[in-house]
Amino acid sequence: MNRVHSFVKSERLCSNKLTDRLFREGDRSVGCFPIRLVWLEISSGEPGKVQLLLSVPKRKLRHAVDRNRVKRQLKEFYRIGCGDLKEYVKNSGKRLLIGILFTDDTVWETKRLVPRLKSAFDRLLLILSSQNDSIPVGE
Repeated sequence: MNRVHSFVKSERLCSNKLTDRLFREGDRSVGCFPIRLVWLEISSGEPGKVQLLLSVPKRKLRHAVDRNRVKRQLKEFYRIGCGDLKEYVKNSGKRLLIGILFTDDTVWETKRLVPRLKSAFDRLLLILSSQNDSIPVGE
C-alpha cells in the first residue's frame, strides 16, 4: 500500500548521534515566527530520506497538553504539506535531517500556524535547491 501522506517511524529522527550532529553541524536555520527550522544534508545512510525532529520546549509551554497539541499540529502539516520537499530530497539522492523548533509561549490556532510553516518550508526548499544548483556537477 502506497502512503503518500504519512509520517512513519522511519521518518522520525530518534538517533541521539544524528540529533547531536544536526545541532552541531547544521547551524543553518530558517525562521518564520513561531517556527525555526534547522537542517543538515548528509550523504551517508539511506539516500532520498527525510528525518524530522519536533521540539516544543517545556520552558515555553508548561502544560504537556499544550506541547502535545503543537506537536500534533506540526506533524499533521508535515504529513500533508511537505510532498514537494520529500520529492526534492528523493531526487537529490541525499539524506536530509530537519529539526522543527516551536519558539513561542502560546498555542497557535492551526489556521494561523499553517501559513507560517508553509512559508518556512518553502524557504527551506528554495535554499536547498539554490545550493545544489550552484554546485558544478562532475567535480
